[in-house]
This record gives sequence, C-alpha cells and structure tokens, in this order.
Amino acid sequence: RSTSYGGTPLDPDAPANPCGLIAKTFFTDTYSISGYNIDETNIAWDSDVDDTFGQPANASNIQWVSSIDEHFIVWMRTAGMPNFRKLWGRIRTDIPKGSITLTVNNNYDVSSFDGKKTFILSTTNAFGGKN
Repeated sequence: RSTSYGGTPLDPDAPANPCGLIAKTFFTDTYSISGYNIDETNIAWDSDVDDTFGQPANASNIQWVSSIDEHFIVWMRTAGMPNFRKLWGRIRTDIPKGSITLTVNNNYDVSSFDGKKTFILSTTNAFGGKN
C-alpha cells in the first residue's frame, strides 16, 4: 500500500510496518449481511490482544494496517493446516431458514495464486465451532 491506514503517504523505501509474510498476506475482504449486524468485536484471543500485539504512538502515520486491529490479530495467528477458517465476526440473533443477501467487498485478489475464498455461516457452542 502507498498510504498508512491513517491516510499518510508511506515511504516506498522504508520497511513495511507491520512486516513479515503473514502480515503481507493479511486478508482484507469485508462483509455485510443485509438486515443483520455482524459484531466484529472480541474476535481475537485476549492473550493476543493484551500481550502479543501493540503499536507505536505514531502508528497511523507509519503502518499500512493497524497492528491492534482484531481482524489483523486473528489473521496473524497461524493455522496448522493449509485449509483453515478465521473468525470474522458474530451475528447474535437467529437467522431464519431461507435466503440471505451477502455483500463482499473484494479487497484481496487470489487469482495470482489460483486461491479460493469461502464464506461460512456456522453455529458455535461453548467449545467453539469446527475449525
């Protein structure tokens, strides 16, 4: 990216911040479901939010993505297998059987590596969901 998440132009010769292959491949698509609120809070592990990730005071000027964004934190927790799911959010109301309208803001192109995207609605319990 050429600008920080705060809108400041980034120096193309400066090191990427956050850096690394996992950060570089951060999945940036966004979603909405017509008529439903997707709660995107508290999706990352508390230990990751509290102890693992932080950011400098001037982060909005030097970082291309906020390193305390919970979607970023979820992405940075590596999966053990090549096929995996990452929690995006929760819908806290029942969805009746039938059709829904899903809108995807396609920010992450997978065509260069023949990748595939799947959107999954899943019911979870106290032990989580299928992963």
